[in-house]
Amino acid sequence: MDAITFDQINDHVNNADLTPFSDGGEKHLRSVDLHAAPGDALKKVCSIYHIIRPILQGVMGIPFIPKKWKDVMQTFMDIMDKVCPA
Repeated sequence: MDAITFDQINDHVNNADLTPFSDGGEKHLRSVDLHAAPGDALKKVCSIYHIIRPILQGVMGIPFIPKKWKDVMQTFMDIMDKVCPA
């Protein structure tokens, strides 16, 4: 796991434009979208995953987070990194 600082995470999140994910935005995801165009829905999920990934990385670096929790987060990140390559 790469070390990431609070400032790096904060800058990343502060620079993220969430407007496209809002209702009516081009990356807004509705359940009907999953059935109508699963590939497009996956692209939308990957877009938000790339925004939240550094937060997950940062949480995993907190010493008092239980190992099992970190294992779950790492497993999720491993899967999402394959589904949503950078």
